[in-house]
Amino acid sequence: MKVNSNDTNLASQFISNGSEVKVNKPANGKEQLNSEMERLAKDIYYKDQPKEPEPTYNKSMNIITNNVVSTREAEEKALNNIRIATVNLYMPGGEVSNSVEKMFTQYDNIMTEIAAGQPSLANKDWGISISQLGELEVTGSISDKEKSLISEKLNGNGDFVAAANEFKSSFLGHIDLGVRGWSSYDVNEDNFSKIFDLKEILDNSQGEESFKQAWNKDFSWLELNDNISFQLRRKAIKN
Repeated sequence: MKVNSNDTNLASQFISNGSEVKVNKPANGKEQLNSEMERLAKDIYYKDQPKEPEPTYNKSMNIITNNVVSTREAEEKALNNIRIATVNLYMPGGEVSNSVEKMFTQYDNIMTEIAAGQPSLANKDWGISISQLGELEVTGSISDKEKSLISEKLNGNGDFVAAANEFKSSFLGHIDLGVRGWSSYDVNEDNFSKIFDLKEILDNSQGEESFKQAWNKDFSWLELNDNISFQLRRKAIKN
């Protein structure tokens, strides 16, 4: 199913005064990415934060309140973790985008094999989930025989299965470090398979013509982010 771009906004929802920050789709392609990332960095981490005064005493100091120790080093480490999570969740070259792109490169071949064995499956309503054991499972209103055929093709492709598991582990690992955005949803090991349909993600990660010309590839991290957001809004509970 193709998600209407009017109904789905890119879910790169970051830290910015309690409101959502959107990543605009680059009209001019690669040359706009650097400026976009610079803008995000300013919006996410520094916007409206008061300028720190010049230190008058530069020795490290611990502040203890209710038995909680806060140090400048701890705060900087936490902020750096948020930066890392932000890049790996939302940006091109991040772990989430890279893992789905690996699946995307295998997906057409798998679908061709499935269609060769059962042509009618192309137009039927079915999906792909990943179990807690890391196996790919077929969902939807199709027969057990059809599910068995698809499952055999999916799990028989080692690269596809490995990439699916990378997507799951990277997503779960980084939303725990992030704040707001996707991190505001309750997604965990137990409910991951109920929230994300990998087939829907892959069917909606195809770049538009302008994107293909700018990035010289079919896979679009922008469309990927839109669909992840869309599935979270439909199926996940906010924390």
